Amino acid sequence: MNARLSRLFAILLLAGFAVAGVAVIAVVHFAADQAPPAQKDVAAIEPSPADFPPSLDCAFHDMMRTHAVVSFYFDVDVIKDQTPRFFERAIVARDGTRTNFEGDARPVWTYGLDDDGKPMIKSSDGATRIVLYNLKLGASGMLPVEAGIRSNVYRNLGGECRQTNLHSRDPADVVTGPR
Repeated sequence: MNARLSRLFAILLLAGFAVAGVAVIAVVHFAADQAPPAQKDVAAIEPSPADFPPSLDCAFHDMMRTHAVVSFYFDVDVIKDQTPRFFERAIVARDGTRTNFEGDARPVWTYGLDDDGKPMIKSSDGATRIVLYNLKLGASGMLPVEAGIRSNVYRNLGGECRQTNLHSRDPADVVTGPR
């Protein structure tokens, strides 16, 4: 009887291996028949920084650099042989209140050099100046810019900006009118 059980056990064991082998072959066969999921072209989804319009986005922090006190967002026109023009697109206060400006209602900030010869932009009312220590006019792509704000409202705060595509464009290539 012991030999009979051993033989039955061996037969059942071989049958189990055969069923497992057939299952593995079936899984591999069906998995190979399925097409891999379509992968989206990442380049088609994410725009290149070269496609972004010229802009300058700045955030100024409290002295401990724990909170943004104010953030400014600008559209920029950099036209060959002309002084750049900065159009305020939005301002965000410390409490998160955001004020947006569109079209002709965008305040125009003037570009110039401060007393130390550093690039700066000044608000239309002259009350706020943003000094842009390493602004690179004429540069393509996104670049960090160290900045400082000078104002009675915001005091003297340090911050940083991101300049995007501030390269000169030919006047014929510039689309005029509000953005």
